[in-house]
Amino acid sequence: MLSFVKRARLGRWLALAVVPVSLLSVGGAAVAATHTLTVTVINRSGAKVNAGLKLVDVTTSSTILARSGTAKKLTKGTYAVLTSVTSNGTITLAGQTVKVSGSTRLTIDTRRGKPVGLGLSPVPKGRQYTLNMRICTRTSASEDVEATNFVASKLYVLPNSSKYVGFAAMGTWSDLSGTTDSYAVLHQTTGIPAGLGKTFNATKLAKMRIVQKRGPSGSVYSDLAVQPQTSGCGNDLYAGMGNTDKPTISTLHVTPGTWDFRVSSSAITKTNENWNIGSYFAKRTVAAGKSYNLSFFNSAWGPSSHLPATIRGYLSFGLNDMFADPAFPGAGSVEGGDKASAALYFNGKAVAVKQDKGWEPEMTYMYYTVKKAGWYTLTNTATRYYPEITFPSGMLSTTSRVTYRFQTKPNASALPGVYSVHMLPAGLSMTNKAKPGTKTKVTIKLLRTVVDPDAKRGTDPKVSKLTAQMSPDSGKTWRTVPVSKVGGTWYATVTNPTTSAVALKVRATVAGGAYTEATVFRAYGIG
Repeated sequence: MLSFVKRARLGRWLALAVVPVSLLSVGGAAVAATHTLTVTVINRSGAKVNAGLKLVDVTTSSTILARSGTAKKLTKGTYAVLTSVTSNGTITLAGQTVKVSGSTRLTIDTRRGKPVGLGLSPVPKGRQYTLNMRICTRTSASEDVEATNFVASKLYVLPNSSKYVGFAAMGTWSDLSGTTDSYAVLHQTTGIPAGLGKTFNATKLAKMRIVQKRGPSGSVYSDLAVQPQTSGCGNDLYAGMGNTDKPTISTLHVTPGTWDFRVSSSAITKTNENWNIGSYFAKRTVAAGKSYNLSFFNSAWGPSSHLPATIRGYLSFGLNDMFADPAFPGAGSVEGGDKASAALYFNGKAVAVKQDKGWEPEMTYMYYTVKKAGWYTLTNTATRYYPEITFPSGMLSTTSRVTYRFQTKPNASALPGVYSVHMLPAGLSMTNKAKPGTKTKVTIKLLRTVVDPDAKRGTDPKVSKLTAQMSPDSGKTWRTVPVSKVGGTWYATVTNPTTSAVALKVRATVAGGAYTEATVFRAYGIG
C-alpha cells in the first residue's frame, strides 16, 4: 500500500520532518572540536534532570542535539541553548545563549521560570481556553521548543534578554463546535521578558466569517484551524478551532496581522482509520476592527488555473488538478483522489496520450516534444476516485473535463494564449443546491496563471466569444444558456430543472481561434 502522502498527493498540511543541511554537516565539526559545553538542568522541584538540548551555533545556524549533564564537544563560538523541562504537571521552556571556549558550563534552573498567560477582555463565556507557546532561535535557520496547556496545566518560561532567542504565545477561546464566535490572539517578543501576561481587547480584533459548505467534498467532516504567518517565533503555531459534520458558518476574531485560515476535510476509511483527505490554506492579512469573509467547499469543482505550458520545446500538463474549488483555483485539487485520461492532438491526430489510473505514486504529467509549429488540442477528463473511503451520497463535482486549443512551436517557452475557466454559482444553499425552477447566476472567472517562470506570459488575448451550456441529465442533452458581461466579469444565467443536479459547460474563445472549454458534471445540486 502506498504511503498516505503519495495517496493524496498533498504536501502543505503535513508537518514532514526535514533534516537541514546544516544539521547534516555538524558531524565533522564536532569531531574536530576541542572545546566542550556541559549544561546542568534543574527542574521546578530543585532536582537535577537529564534533559534534551538543542545547541544552535548563532553564526552558522548549525544544530547539535545533546543531553544535560554530559560534556559535549563543540567548536569555539556562541550557542543558543534550548530545552523543555516537564515537572509535576508543569512545563518550563528555556532559551539561553552561552559563549563556548575551553570547558564551559551552563546551569538552567527552571525554578526561575515565570508563568505564561494570555487574556481577553471581555472574557467569552462557555469557551475552552488553549495556550500554545514557543521559544525559538533568531538565527538564519530557526530552531524551537514548544509547549501547550493540553499537556500541562501550568506553563513557564525562563526570562532572557538575548537577541538570539525569541518568544511567542498564542491563546484561543473556542467551544470547538464552529457555531459560536471563537478567538485567537498572538503575542511575540524578541528575547524573553520577565512579564509575559498580556490581555487583548476583543473589540480591537479582526473578524473573519468562515463558511464551510457541503456537497463537492469527498467527506461530510471538516475542521477549522488558524496559523499565524509572521517573521517571529509565532510563525505557523497551530490552533484547532473546531470540527463539524454539518455545513457551518463560523466567526473567528483574531489579532491584526497575516494568518492562514485552514480548513481540512477528513474521512473514515474502510479499515476504520481517520484520514485527512485535503486542506485549504487561505492566507489573509487582516486589520483591527475590520470584517472579512471566506467560503470553502464551494460549487463547482473543476479544472484549476494551471494551464499547459511549453518550456524549451517540451509541452507539459498535469492531469490531476481537475477538482479545484472555484474560490481557490490556484490551489489545484485540494482533495487527492482521481482518475484521469489526457490526449494531445495535432492536425486531428493524437500525438501523445497519458493516463492516471488512480493512486499513482506521484502527480501524473503529460510531456511532449513539440516537433512542428501549429495548432494543438489537449483534452483531459478526470473522475473522482478514492477506493479507501466511501463518498457521501449525492456528492457533487464527480467528473470534470477540459479542452485547450492553442498554438505552439518547437523550442518555445511560453504560456498558451488561452485562459483557464472557472464557474462559481451564486445563491446556492449551504449544501450547494438551488431550488427547482429558480434561476442561478454563475460567475465565470478567466485566468492566465504562470506556474513556471520560464513560460513567457506574453500579452493576454482578447476574448472574442464566450458561450455556456447546462445539462439536466448528466450530459445526455445540453441547453444553451444566456451569457452577459457586467463590469468586466462574465455571467451565465441558468434556469434550474427539477432533476437532482446540473452539469455546466463553458467555452471561452479568444481572437485568432484559440479556446478553452471546461465542463463540470454535477456542478451543483437541485433540491
